Amino acid sequence: LIPMCAFERSEKGMDFNMKNMDLKELALKKVKMEGNIIGKFGTFQIEQTYQNNTKEVLEVGYTFPIVETATVVGFEIYVGEKVLKGKCKEKGEAKKEYQENLVKGNSAYLMEQAAGNVFQISVGKLEVDEEVKVVIRYIDKFEITDNTIKVLIPTLVTPKYHSKITEKLFYGKVDYTVDFSLHIADTVKVKSVSCESHPFTASKGAHEITIDHYDLSKDLKLNIVLKNELSSHAISQKTKDGEEIVYLSFMPEILDSYEDSEKEFVFIVDVSGSMSGTKMEATKKAVIECLRQLDEGDKFNIIPFENDFEAMSISALPYNEENFKKAEQYVKGLTANGGTEILKPVQFALYEADTEKIVLLFTDGQVGNERDIISFVQKNIHHSRIFPFGIDTNVNSYFIKELAKVGNGKAELILPNEKIDEKIIRTFARIQTPLLENMEIDYGKNEVIDVIQEEKNLFNYELFNVFAKVKKLVDDITLKGNILGKEYAWTIGKKEIEESKANLEVLFAKEEIERLETYIRETYDDEKRKNYQEMIVALSEKYNVNSQYTSFITVYEREDKIFEVPHYQETVLSSAFMERMPQMDSLRGAILGNVAAGGARKVKSNMRAFGMPAPMRETGRMDAYGINEDLMAELENDESGILGKVKNAVKEYLEEVISQEQTLPVKIVILLLLCRSKLRETLGEAREKLLEILMQKKEEIQADDGNLQLLYLLYQEEKRAGTKECEKLFTLLSKDYQKIAVTGMKYEVNISIPLMSEKELEKVIKEKKPAEKMDEILWYLWKRW
Repeated sequence: LIPMCAFERSEKGMDFNMKNMDLKELALKKVKMEGNIIGKFGTFQIEQTYQNNTKEVLEVGYTFPIVETATVVGFEIYVGEKVLKGKCKEKGEAKKEYQENLVKGNSAYLMEQAAGNVFQISVGKLEVDEEVKVVIRYIDKFEITDNTIKVLIPTLVTPKYHSKITEKLFYGKVDYTVDFSLHIADTVKVKSVSCESHPFTASKGAHEITIDHYDLSKDLKLNIVLKNELSSHAISQKTKDGEEIVYLSFMPEILDSYEDSEKEFVFIVDVSGSMSGTKMEATKKAVIECLRQLDEGDKFNIIPFENDFEAMSISALPYNEENFKKAEQYVKGLTANGGTEILKPVQFALYEADTEKIVLLFTDGQVGNERDIISFVQKNIHHSRIFPFGIDTNVNSYFIKELAKVGNGKAELILPNEKIDEKIIRTFARIQTPLLENMEIDYGKNEVIDVIQEEKNLFNYELFNVFAKVKKLVDDITLKGNILGKEYAWTIGKKEIEESKANLEVLFAKEEIERLETYIRETYDDEKRKNYQEMIVALSEKYNVNSQYTSFITVYEREDKIFEVPHYQETVLSSAFMERMPQMDSLRGAILGNVAAGGARKVKSNMRAFGMPAPMRETGRMDAYGINEDLMAELENDESGILGKVKNAVKEYLEEVISQEQTLPVKIVILLLLCRSKLRETLGEAREKLLEILMQKKEEIQADDGNLQLLYLLYQEEKRAGTKECEKLFTLLSKDYQKIAVTGMKYEVNISIPLMSEKELEKVIKEKKPAEKMDEILWYLWKRW
């Protein structure tokens, strides 16, 4: 028996899904990764060896990542001396072909892109003692920053919050390992090679990198520092139709100095359970280091999130020494626990569409709703910018980089123990570089057929990459634009453009597919979406490259058919990453222990501690506000009880105000409406009148934060009850409180009204002085009952 643990936290708490399966022996025996790095591009192959050492026919599933910048161009199966080449087909058609062949007694092999950079292999009908090798080939294009080629090879799909894909996976101790063998082409002038993630062996002048027998629990991050300073350059390749694909890499050099303007920074900090341990400490350090980069005149806010989110302040704080120290202590006090709900804090950060903000997001990105978040940012980013920091050994790089792209920013990936100073300095250099406006590319006499820009924004001393398809390459190409009124231009001469060693036509097809995916995200028209999907399928099948709407499929027509129904085996994924989360064992034990010990009793105990009378918590008819109607009717009719005395005191106060034609204070109006469910008979038809009074007092309400906090409480009550009045109350809230209400921020009101004891209340009523203490009487009624 191999124990596995898949986990996630829901709104009700952390749910640990403990599973045991008799897997006998895993069919996956070995993974090999080979790569050839030729500059901006590299070619790679993943080799997976499966062998059935059980006594029954198997169908094997394996879920794994491929870097999001990759274009998968090959899927091959080696069975004995046979080589089977996979073809891209529409996803439903490929799956049907796979299943039909299993039923016919053949073997079939399927690879589909499940989501983002997550892929799933199905090895159908692996005979007893049979060995099969699966080879996946892909082309990757690397990020080159600070004269350094950054190679990322993800190895493990870790659990994602609310993900239908990862909730079906198993994690445990595994025997299979991975070997890496990377070759750097001689044309790449290597100064040095470093790898923060893995111990490695370098040979042939650091052009050969090997890593043997490593557990598949960490992403490989290799940095290749180049001897020569990079400059603008381009490569080209003729297509099968006689046209030319040009890959342009402009290196902007902005030597002028510009005065840095005052900015508003928002730090969104992931404090979910998956961030525990070294990741949380690395995040705190990164946030504090970023805070140090701010200047007097800047504004900032800090938003930690898990299932819920809060904020250091409702509105942005001015940056000064005092507020920095407060922020530093606030960050140091953050702890990791809960799920990963990124969308709502992002909505909070981007709520004011007319305000330019710099959003710094710190997360491992382990979410299941990547597309929802990316789509929201794409539609609401306006003039703001998002710079995500992905902190993890297995970061969700697809989500982090895509979010940066649509958010007009740039991503940084940080290992928990990695030095972060250079990455932070680089990020703030990007932030402080003014945006290039009126950007255009002048293609001269080249007849342009199509253009796809990889980036939306240009950063100083960082490559700006563009794919262009032209009839024939005959002229220079120039990138132009303005920065604060000054014109800039960077030219790549036609004679400088070299012939490509990479398959640019295939890479361009993959870019076309990604562009069509953006069209799909931007429309709600089902017919249009269907047409765009058909275009993607056509491109994928034509060039045999991956897409989310197609799968690679190949079939082994067996001479000796296997009609036995196969036993399905989902490949267990390495749980070694959990060992780097020291809080996980204690957290799991505490939660399971709480369930076993009877969590319901603890909940009731907490309700008693809150001060609610026991009968109100048990049984009875509940109204829309959560009030026990049977009990309230009984208490209201008990004139000698405390509630009866309060009711009479309020009644006398209202009669006095009316008889003397006095104006009710705003605070009292709100408190009366808050207590309306306890004062139904007393208020009678006055509820509508009280609401009318409030609607006429907007300026007075917004001039006092105490009134706003009370109004926010009232709004939340009406919203929970689903009344039509909540819409009117929303219009009375200030913009800050409207933002809290819309985005669902966890906010604890801090009402300054003293909370009376029962003896103090009885004394006030006995002395006939309720008018002097009416706010405290009503607050007692609201809090205690």
